[in-house]
Amino acid sequence: MNISSYANLTPFAEPSRVRVSIRLRPRNTDDLQFDADFADSVKLQPELKRLKLWNNNWNSESFKFDEVFTENASQRRVYDGVAKPMVEGVLNGYSGTVMAYGQTGTGKTYTVGQLGKDDISQRSMMVRAMEDILKNTSSTFNTVEFSYLQLYLEYIQDLLVPENNNIPIVEDSKTGEVLLPGAEVVKVRDLDHFLQLLQIGEANRHAANTKMNTKSSRSHAILMINVRKLTHGKVDNEVSTMESDTTNDLQVNVEVPTLRKSKLLIVDLAGSERIDKSGSEGHMLEEAEFINLSLTSLGKCINALAENNPHILTRDSKLTRLLCDSFGGTARTSLIVTIGPSARHHS
Repeated sequence: MNISSYANLTPFAEPSRVRVSIRLRPRNTDDLQFDADFADSVKLQPELKRLKLWNNNWNSESFKFDEVFTENASQRRVYDGVAKPMVEGVLNGYSGTVMAYGQTGTGKTYTVGQLGKDDISQRSMMVRAMEDILKNTSSTFNTVEFSYLQLYLEYIQDLLVPENNNIPIVEDSKTGEVLLPGAEVVKVRDLDHFLQLLQIGEANRHAANTKMNTKSSRSHAILMINVRKLTHGKVDNEVSTMESDTTNDLQVNVEVPTLRKSKLLIVDLAGSERIDKSGSEGHMLEEAEFINLSLTSLGKCINALAENNPHILTRDSKLTRLLCDSFGGTARTSLIVTIGPSARHHS
């Protein structure tokens, strides 16, 4: 997936447009060992929402984003800038999606999936989003449910109940809504309950040791949160009465209960990678090929949105089929790209 084709997008005016942010991972020991001049390869300009990528001391490329987060940006700051607007939309009845994309080892899972059980400042988007939703819903009139899935080798598996494998994708013929019959749906009691289940799901996710990361995610993880809110709104109702052969129209306000349904998807995409850099071979090579294929399909969908193309090819992969609710209409989608500072990852 090539971010350069949609990094310079127009202001976030249309709900259907993908909002793109970027986050720089702090340097690690590998960066210091292999690239002493790491600081010269990436330069962030948060005030201009711009990133400069230096190929050498003379040539650079410039990319503009909706938000730019330096290596010092806190988890709270990143959540507020990327995911919170999506959560607010979901609480008002809109569908929202947040995706983390980037090379293996750049901090995608830390950004969206970190539990932060011992240090709440380290909590990621999944935890903070659920916390905000629970704070702004009532257990009397609202229902909050979630499923946690992974897409691995083009098979959808339930991370809460791993025996539920090869879950089919079904689309409602009337609404076009994506349904996953067989996936475990859990009603959330409180945040601790959610954290316990999320930890179970993370333990069931496929990971492997590659040259680029000792625990590289080999699957796309998808958290699906469904919110149902019962609201009471007043509508005008005309009532006719007959008095002395004269009809008088009376306007009466009637309170009508309305069920408002919305969905939030938070997606931790598997690490994009070049095969020669990750050292993948055998079964891991097969995994990498499926990962890159699905990310390519996702890139095509996002590019189609950026170009206002009415035809968005969501059936090229199961990943894009799962995310088809996120493309177009009133859906609001935010993509955060994570990168490392080393010049050895310039390409």
